[in-house]
Order: sequence, then structure tokens, then C-alpha cells
Amino acid sequence: MSNERGLSGGVQVALLFPVAFSVLLLALQWAFVSWADATALAAAQDGARVAAGFEGNADAGDRVASEAADNGSLTAMTVYVQRGAVLTTVTVSGRSVSVVPGWAPLVTKSAEFPTERLTR
Repeated sequence: MSNERGLSGGVQVALLFPVAFSVLLLALQWAFVSWADATALAAAQDGARVAAGFEGNADAGDRVASEAADNGSLTAMTVYVQRGAVLTTVTVSGRSVSVVPGWAPLVTKSAEFPTERLTR
């Protein structure tokens, strides 16, 4: 006599495969968001460092930040540079690469550096 308790192996696989696949996709999406987050922060820091330099300007900071963020981790990227008398701020925003359909998380990072200037 066979034991008929529980589900057959095929039914278990059919029920558990979508769950396991969803967990895999979420882990992959988390990795892409983390990559985009690290890229945006590094680009903002690089741009702020250049823009805040003694002979730096907002255009140079924008160019450096855009080049630093151009590694494929961000789409629809924007860079905003504010060079003030005391502080220079660079903000990098963009959307993370998405493997989950219909969901492209927004990533925004800012960096501030003191603006270099001559003082008496």
C-alpha cells in the first residue's frame, strides 16, 4: 500500500518554484539598487571635489559627476551642482536598472565639500 499523505513532488515544485524565483529576482534587484546607490554617491563626491576646488566651477563638477556615474547602473540620470561661497553641493539622481517589471527605484545622493577660496 502506498502512502498518499502530502503533495506529490511535481506539485511541490510547481508551488515552490515561483517563490524561489521571486526571491532570486528580489535579491538581484537589491544588488542593482545597491550598485546604483554606490555609483551615485561616488559620482556626487567626485563632482563636488572638482567643483569646490580653487579653480573649479559648476560645469567641471557636472562633467566629472556625469562621467563617474556613466557605468550603466543609473538610467535617466541628472546632476545638479550648487557652488556657493562656503559650500559646494552636488546631487546625482537616477533610476536603478530594474529586473522587476514596472519598478525602477529612484536613487538620489548628495555630497558637500567646502568651497576653496582665498581669505585674508
